[in-house]
Amino acid sequence: MRYLIILSAGLFLLGCKADNPLSVQTERGKLLSCELLQEYSIAEADSIITGYDEFLAIYPVDYPIRIYRITYITVDPFGEETTASGAVILPMDTTVSFPLCSYQHGTITERYEVPSFEGGELFLGIVFAPGGYVVCMPDYLGLGLGEGLHPYCHAKSEATATVDMLRATRQVCDEQDIHLNDQTFLFGYSQGGHATMAAARELELYHTDEFTLTASAPMSGPYDISGAQTELVVSDEPYSAPYYLPYLMFAYNEVYDMYDQYSDFLKAPYDTLLPPLFDGQHAGGEIDGVMPDVPKEIIRPEVLDDFLNNSSNPFRIALADNDLIYDWVPQAPMILFYCSGDELVTSQNSVVAKEVFDAAGATSVSLWETNPTLGHEGCAEPSFIYCRGWFDSLKE
Repeated sequence: MRYLIILSAGLFLLGCKADNPLSVQTERGKLLSCELLQEYSIAEADSIITGYDEFLAIYPVDYPIRIYRITYITVDPFGEETTASGAVILPMDTTVSFPLCSYQHGTITERYEVPSFEGGELFLGIVFAPGGYVVCMPDYLGLGLGEGLHPYCHAKSEATATVDMLRATRQVCDEQDIHLNDQTFLFGYSQGGHATMAAARELELYHTDEFTLTASAPMSGPYDISGAQTELVVSDEPYSAPYYLPYLMFAYNEVYDMYDQYSDFLKAPYDTLLPPLFDGQHAGGEIDGVMPDVPKEIIRPEVLDDFLNNSSNPFRIALADNDLIYDWVPQAPMILFYCSGDELVTSQNSVVAKEVFDAAGATSVSLWETNPTLGHEGCAEPSFIYCRGWFDSLKE
């Protein structure tokens, strides 16, 4: 999702060192390229931040920053080597040590609306980095300079792309003589909330020898994607972002090989109208222009009936594979930010996540209702503001 202003900036020739990608052996997180996009002084960063919202002046702007676009080696959903891109924002001071802070962006269908191409959510990195965070912002697979269809809300590849982005960011810091402490923070909104929880799980289950997760802030994400979120999206009621459903079905079909062709699960004319619109060149609103208000009306009746009534339906199994709350107990502090008025990602995702984690013995997970009256778009900005204050209270 797009929440904040779009920044335009010139492309600098100065960049980071990186190995020739043709000479690099398969190594997850290996930095392949790094180019400087923009530099801001303290005064310039402060002007950008407070120019958007004067309330943000409550947070300090202590460092000038540099913004880079990087590419790095990661793995696709099948474990094969691929390339991904992302943005890195460095606070420029070589005398202190900073924490790593990874922001996972929301739903994007246009390939170049991502942070590394200065899409609107890059602004969040500009809010955090001058306060003393090394910020990395993965584009995920299939967006930015990644190849193929983005595997939307596929938990494992969201997680591996984020972990490998953290690794590549460490290399950028080494080359720029920026020092890191042992802290790692994660935050993200909407799809980014799902990706943030996926990355937190990945770090705590498989990478505790490499990263210390200090805190995570998943915000308004579909953590219970097979349950609470599915109930909302396949209900009989109109849904204000109906393109979410075909995006998810196309992505999961690529990963799980559920159907041979689009007409196997989509009704005419949607089987021919929708696929070309997910080529990375069309915005969600444009896709919604050919969608019915009730998303499930694009699905063939017999396929929909099987999905609703058969626990072994392939799409239902794929959704369950991307739930994030049933096979893991968070250890590091986690706040689930949400708004009860969210019409796109039901607040029940956060409520159910908290209940399941508590039942499994979690003691570090909290719920934070940002504002009960705000919808999905409105909930984002105050959630980010509260998140920044919380992270600042933990930052060394």
